[in-house]
Amino acid sequence: MLAALLLVAGAASQAPGADAGAVSVVRHSAAVSGYNSLIAFVDVRLSAPARALIEYENDEAGRFRTALAPAAAVHRIPVVRLRAETTYRYAVGIDAGDGEIVFPPDGDGEFTAGELPERLAGLETRVSGRSTQPLILSGLPSWILYRDDEGRIVWYYGTPEGTRGIGAITRSGDGSLLWESQRCCLRWITALGQHVAELRHDDDGVMPHHDHLRLVDGRILSLAERDVTIDDSANGGDEAAVVTLDTIIRWDPVGGRTERVWDALDFWELELPGERVVWEQAAWAGHRFRWTHGNSLSFGPDGDLIVSFRNRRQVVSISPDFGSIEWELGGPGSDYEFPDPADRFYGQHTAAELPNGNILMFDNGLRRPEEEGGPYSRALELRLDEDPRTAAKVWEYRLEPDFYAPQFGSAYRLRNGNTLVNFPIPPALWGDLADAVDTTIVLVEADAAGEEVFRLDLSAEAPPQRYRAYGDIDSIMGETRLPSAEELRAGLSGVGPDQSATWRAGFSTTASELLAVLAEEGVRSLWLRERSGWRGYAVGADGRGVPGAADFAVAPGAAVWLGS
Repeated sequence: MLAALLLVAGAASQAPGADAGAVSVVRHSAAVSGYNSLIAFVDVRLSAPARALIEYENDEAGRFRTALAPAAAVHRIPVVRLRAETTYRYAVGIDAGDGEIVFPPDGDGEFTAGELPERLAGLETRVSGRSTQPLILSGLPSWILYRDDEGRIVWYYGTPEGTRGIGAITRSGDGSLLWESQRCCLRWITALGQHVAELRHDDDGVMPHHDHLRLVDGRILSLAERDVTIDDSANGGDEAAVVTLDTIIRWDPVGGRTERVWDALDFWELELPGERVVWEQAAWAGHRFRWTHGNSLSFGPDGDLIVSFRNRRQVVSISPDFGSIEWELGGPGSDYEFPDPADRFYGQHTAAELPNGNILMFDNGLRRPEEEGGPYSRALELRLDEDPRTAAKVWEYRLEPDFYAPQFGSAYRLRNGNTLVNFPIPPALWGDLADAVDTTIVLVEADAAGEEVFRLDLSAEAPPQRYRAYGDIDSIMGETRLPSAEELRAGLSGVGPDQSATWRAGFSTTASELLAVLAEEGVRSLWLRERSGWRGYAVGADGRGVPGAADFAVAPGAAVWLGS
């Protein structure tokens, strides 16, 4: 019975709960959604209004708890993060008002998740190792997916008909997703797959593309394209050649307004590259040429904007006020030299500045010269030195044998120090996508030593594509995975003689959850090292928090100290 399981505090009340003894479950039922086989809804009627949640489990998938629903007598609670064709036991929980969840009698039931859609069921997945990430978000043509730490699909969204591909995806705190429908628009959906809003061309023909960032005020910063016409006849081209260049816009989804905040022509003169083969490769259709081809945005530690311009083979830092370019790395006019030419990058994606000032990217290796190693792809971390201004490789990850992905790709540094590397399109696909069969794309989680922690190989008869893959995600829509005692103990790495340790698991936990397990070993307090000092939580002999103790989160990489 789920009601008999150890349930620790961790869901903070936003309003006084009901008297648990006065509220009972009148009836309840569960059914899988008609539009998504990995979402179920549990309908609950209580004898009185109260905040409620659902706890659900499967022996292989683990135990989960939904977020608390607002106080009501009738609830319809969505349950997500399910594995296909898997039976789950569930129990209705009621907020007792003091941080505890009470599970009344007659609140238990079960349901079985449905089958995956045919196109997803036909994917062949091979997994080695286990990811430290509770969830990995990625897209395939016509699908957005969450996978769990074992590589199993636990959520999906089928994109509207006619979607040409899926670009960058960002999440908000409520689990909603903003994603780029390639060559179309930005689309915003809820965690249940409901459409919210979208941004297409503006009145000046500016179109969002490739990447975007959510701002704290709710607005969206996005790469966008606009066209200009130039006379290319001196180079053997047209007198009216259309050139596509990059601008950056800010979008207010609520008010529906957009404004242009940065433009490539404000900082660079439009000059055709001397290497015509690169210029021709950048053409989208006919006589339309893509000059800069921005493909990633990220914020630096100082609030600057790090932008990757693929067709310039360049990463730049734009000042927080968009008024200047702070530095340029690689490409024409680079502010940094490469003492070792093999450290240069070509056709890169997902450039980001790490807290230590290093630059991490996915180096596609597009048209990398043979003297620098020829065509291969890698995750690449560069150290930028100011005196003299040089750039040098300090870390890389390459597949064995080498894998060449001329297009797409991503590399992200995770909170625990590992790196999630997405190798998106193998060489066989670069020729004729329509004729490629039994193709494979690869996702790797590598540690600081470059060793594989987790690897997922994905094959399909129809050519798969994956633009990016994202980690550091704990929840789809507020649900919590309740780790087992074994997982909690395993998460504490290297407990020293002074009882210091590091939380190495890929998921976050709480001080109360850890002490509920460690209390059996005589541990009664846990302290977290923060910049301002230490933060503590303690329990009594009964395992309950001592008066005045405030629970807190323990995130991956946190330094802690255990006390008796």
